[in-house]
Order: sequence, then C-alpha cells, then structure tokens
Amino acid sequence: MPEYADIYALGEHRTEEAIIRFLDHFLPARIESADEYEIPQYSKTPEKVFATAAELISHCCKNPTEIHTIYWRSDAQQEHAMVFFLRDGALVFGISTPSDAHEQVDRIAADLGAHLNTEEVIVTYEDLPPESSKAFHALYGSLPSNPDETGRWSRAHRPIKGEHDEDGKASPAIS
Repeated sequence: MPEYADIYALGEHRTEEAIIRFLDHFLPARIESADEYEIPQYSKTPEKVFATAAELISHCCKNPTEIHTIYWRSDAQQEHAMVFFLRDGALVFGISTPSDAHEQVDRIAADLGAHLNTEEVIVTYEDLPPESSKAFHALYGSLPSNPDETGRWSRAHRPIKGEHDEDGKASPAIS
C-alpha cells in the first residue's frame, strides 16, 4: 500500500477566503513547502516569481485560468494540505495523511466533504487529482458508490464510511 492517502474534493469557490478557511480548519499549524512560486509553475524562465503562498493564492484567484499547485506540511503532524488551481477555473482541495491510518483517512474524507458541502470526495494513493472539474466529476462518477476495505488497494475510491460521533458527524480531522 502506498505511504500516503490523498483526499481530494472540488471547491465551490476559487477565493482567498475559501482557501484560508480550508487551511485554518485542516492544517492550522502549517509551513509552506516551497521557498518561491513561479508563473508558469516549474518554468525555467518564469514571467513572475512570488515569495509567498499568499501572493500566489491572490494571483491565482484573480486569474481563473492560471494553473498551479501549492503544498503545505503540518508543523505538528504527518499531514499535508494541497490546493490545485485548475485551468477551467476550478479549485481542488487536498489533504494527505498516512495511508495505514485508516480511521484517520476516513475521518478526514468525511470532514472534507462536510467542510466543502459536497459528497464528491475522492481518495487516491500518492496520486494527483484530475486536471479539470469535468474530469473530477467523471472519475468520482466511475467509482463504486459504497466501497469496502478493498477500495484501499485501488488507485482511487470514494470515502469508506469510518467512525462517526453520535450525531453522525465526522470526528475532528487533523491539527
């Protein structure tokens, strides 16, 4: 089994506020994983270079066709947060957590869906999310609707129903 489970969901809005809410909720103690951010991403001759993720987030929110990915790591845990700006103006939010912590994966998947008010959550293993909102919806639609534990051995699956509190709400995610 891969080392990390990557849990993804489409965001409803490509805004700085939505990104900060996501980060503050899922990874409040975070460190940027890059020292600088070039436009276009990975360019040897960038048009622009930003010193912080906040500057890049602002740029990508103002330029809805900009493609970029930002990663943060937890200052306290093994988790990582990710934001993927897609060419079609969509935004994918992601959390990576150790894949062998099954209950944690299930809790985070449920919490991410609740946080973003969506059922369309995908769990992959050391894999990137689809490159467009259309491809994301297509992948989600192609996955079995009620996976069992064998889903953890597949490339991607919908969340496996994990432990929940008495109200049926997902247990708290990560700190």
